[in-house]
Amino acid sequence: MTQIAYLTVSNLTKPVGGIMVQAAHVAALAREGYDAKLCTTFSGDRPDWIDPNAPLVNSNRAAVGPGDVLVLHDSVPRTMFDRFMSMPLRRVFFCQNHYFIDQTLSPEERLADFPIDAFICASEPIAAYLRDFHGVADPVVIRPGIMQPQVESVEKRLRVCFMPRKRLIESGAVIHRLRNLHPELADVAFVSIHGQHPAKVAEVMAECAVFLSLSVNEGLGLPPLEAMQSGCLVVGYHGGGGLDYATEESGLWYDSATPDDLVALLADALKRLKEQPKAFDRMLEAGKRTAEGYRLDAMERELLRFWENFL
Repeated sequence: MTQIAYLTVSNLTKPVGGIMVQAAHVAALAREGYDAKLCTTFSGDRPDWIDPNAPLVNSNRAAVGPGDVLVLHDSVPRTMFDRFMSMPLRRVFFCQNHYFIDQTLSPEERLADFPIDAFICASEPIAAYLRDFHGVADPVVIRPGIMQPQVESVEKRLRVCFMPRKRLIESGAVIHRLRNLHPELADVAFVSIHGQHPAKVAEVMAECAVFLSLSVNEGLGLPPLEAMQSGCLVVGYHGGGGLDYATEESGLWYDSATPDDLVALLADALKRLKEQPKAFDRMLEAGKRTAEGYRLDAMERELLRFWENFL
């Protein structure tokens, strides 16, 4: 049977959305009888945030050969990339973040010029980049499904959850300026979900009224979608790839180079929620409808359609 080997990174110590999506692909394929596996050099215990149905193997001991398929990710180091290009097997390039691609390629190189048999990606902004800048004629968009566990509905509190990892400067600026410029909002707590287990993230989002989106250089960006599903008002950056779902109806989006005006945008939203808790109900409903478009079952249908056609 043809092996489908999804390569992933070696550091699995903390939850990473892109790895969870890779694992979801592998788990879905394995359930359908494909010989799919997630390959990593990580030597620790299996992380509990990776889908338990996804076979996880040490790539140093995985044997692949002619007829097998290697699924490359967008952050493969150049030396390894060149090695994989020379191996006698089939290759699929799975791009979850188009901003990562060019760090391993020289300016005159395009992905379409390498012996890659097919391209799949996580959003339309990625697909457009592959078409426009790398000469890829027909990238297949397979949007990831939201994997955050659903928690029991609780009463929303006027709190702001946020993930500061990629925008530490902006998150600090927004929080400190809000405290100084708007003392009437001093009782609004900010709760970081950085590095938290998905189950904990779901609990925090369920009780927070607002999600401060700090997305940057994203291929898609699942956290704002998870927040929409949890009934949070999303305020902040779409990060580029978030344009796959960011609309005026689904959130209060911000796209300036500096965070100066984001403080005012967030403050205005919090004040309105304080005065009228239902002020953004229509936007919250639009957000939930948007999140519905990123269901796991929809991802699995598109994924299986691709592999049925490819193999």
